[in-house]
Amino acid sequence: MPNAAIYLRSSKDRHDVSISRQRRDLEKLAIAKDFTIVREYVDVVESAKTEFRPAFQDLIRDFKIAERGWDTLLVLDTSRLSRRRYVAQVFKHDAEKHGIKIMYAMMPDVDPMTNVILESIMEAMDEYHSLMSRQKGLAGMAENVRQGFRAGGKAPRGYDLEYFETGAIRDGKAVRKSKLRPNDDAHLIARYLKRRANGESRSVAKRALGLDINPTSLIGMEWNALTYAGHTVWNVHAERIGGAYKGGKKRRPRSEWHIKRDTHEALIPDEQAEAILHALENSTIGQAISKARAQGSPYLLTPYLEAPDGRTWQGMSRKYYRLPPTNGKKGRTVPLKPLEDAVLGQVMADARSPKFVKALVREARKIARRDYPARPLYREVVELNKKIARAAELALQMETTGPMMRLSEDLERRRQSILAEIAEIQKDSAARQAMANITEDQVAGILAEAVDEKAVLTSMVTRIELDPVSGDCQVQYSLPDCVSMASPRGFEPLLPP
Repeated sequence: MPNAAIYLRSSKDRHDVSISRQRRDLEKLAIAKDFTIVREYVDVVESAKTEFRPAFQDLIRDFKIAERGWDTLLVLDTSRLSRRRYVAQVFKHDAEKHGIKIMYAMMPDVDPMTNVILESIMEAMDEYHSLMSRQKGLAGMAENVRQGFRAGGKAPRGYDLEYFETGAIRDGKAVRKSKLRPNDDAHLIARYLKRRANGESRSVAKRALGLDINPTSLIGMEWNALTYAGHTVWNVHAERIGGAYKGGKKRRPRSEWHIKRDTHEALIPDEQAEAILHALENSTIGQAISKARAQGSPYLLTPYLEAPDGRTWQGMSRKYYRLPPTNGKKGRTVPLKPLEDAVLGQVMADARSPKFVKALVREARKIARRDYPARPLYREVVELNKKIARAAELALQMETTGPMMRLSEDLERRRQSILAEIAEIQKDSAARQAMANITEDQVAGILAEAVDEKAVLTSMVTRIELDPVSGDCQVQYSLPDCVSMASPRGFEPLLPP
C-alpha cells in the first residue's frame, strides 16, 4: 500500500469543520484509495489567510526531504490549504516539483484538464468566502462602534469592561456588548497623561508617579489618548499580511480611524489627547537627537543605550547614565564621560577598520543571497505558458472549442495575476541588487562621509548594548537602507565597579 500524509486545519469560525471530522473523512479517503497514512500535520485555530502556520510550514519543509516516506497529501478541501489563491498556487507548484500529489476528499475524481478548472473555481470561491467573512466581521464591529460599544479587545489601563446584554443568543450563549468604566487606577493614569500632554518626558512622569509600567506599554497608552478622552476608536491598526503590517506601518492615517465620541467617562480632555497624539506623530529618533542637541542635552547616548534585557539607560544629574532597578533586577549608575569616550572611540575605530568594512560587505551580500520571493512565481508563469499553449493546440483539434478557450482564458487571468504580483515584488528589489553588488570601496566611502565619531553615531548606530553586570558593551550598526550588524568585537569601557 502506498503511503500518504494528511493535513488538517481548523479556524475560529464556528461553522468550520472540526479537526476530528476532517480526520475521519481523510481516513475514509485513504481506505478508499488504498493509502496508508504515515504522517499527520495539524494546525488548530489557524487562519487560512496566512501561510505562516506551524504545521503548514513543517509540511512545506518536508517537501524537500527525499526520505519523508510519503508522496501523496490528503486534504479535506482546497480551503484547508489557503483562502488566498496565490498561496495555494505556489504551494501546489512546490508539491508538484517534489513529486507530491494532492488529493481532496470533497472533490470528485475527474480528468486532469477538468480538475484544473475545478480547482481554480474552488480556490476563487475560498478567497471570496474569506473576503465576505472579513467584510461581515468588520461591518459588525463598525456597527458596534456606531452604537457606542467596543469593537472588541481588552480594556486599556485605567478602565474595566462593563458588559450589557443584547437579548440575542448565539451558539446557546447570550450575546453581550461592552463599554469602558473607570477603575481604581484611572486617577493615576489621568495624572500621567496630563504630564505627558504638558511636555514632561515619559521617564520623569513615570518616576514621579511611581508607575511600574514598561516604556512600550506607556507608548501604547499614549496612542490610546482619544480613548482616554472618552471616545471609542476603531480601525487604528493597519492590516497584517504574513505577520507584518501592510505598508510597513503599524497604524493607519488618522483620517481612516473610526471615532464615536463621548461613549464613556473621560479621564483627560480632548486638548490633552490631541497634544499627546501630536507629539507621538511627530517624534522620531532623529528629531529627538536634534532636540536634545538644541537644548544642550549632555546625554549623547540616550537614544541608543540599552541593557541586554531591553531596559533603557537614562541620563542622570548631567554626569551619569543610570539603569533603574525593576522586577527584582538590580540597577546601576556609570559616569557619563568615560562611557561616552569609550563608545565614541570604538565607533571611530570600527569605521576606520578594514576588517569592519569587510564584515559589513559580507553581511550585505548574505542578505542579497536569500531566496528571492518572486522566483517560484516565475517558475509558475513558465508552467502556465506551457498549459496555455497546450490548451490552444487542443482547441484546434476539437470540434467544440468553447471548453478549451474558457480554460485558456482562466489560465491567462491567472498568469496576468502572477505577473502583477511579480511586478510588485520587483519594486522592492532595488535594495537587494544594491546589496548584492556593494563593494568595500562603497562602504568605506559611506563611512568616510561621516567626518567624526558623532557623525558615525547619528548616521549608522542603531543600538548600543551595555551589560550592567559585566560591563561589556557592543555597538549595533546599520548601513542606510541596507544591512544591520554588530561590531565584530565587543569592548569593555573602563568603568568603576
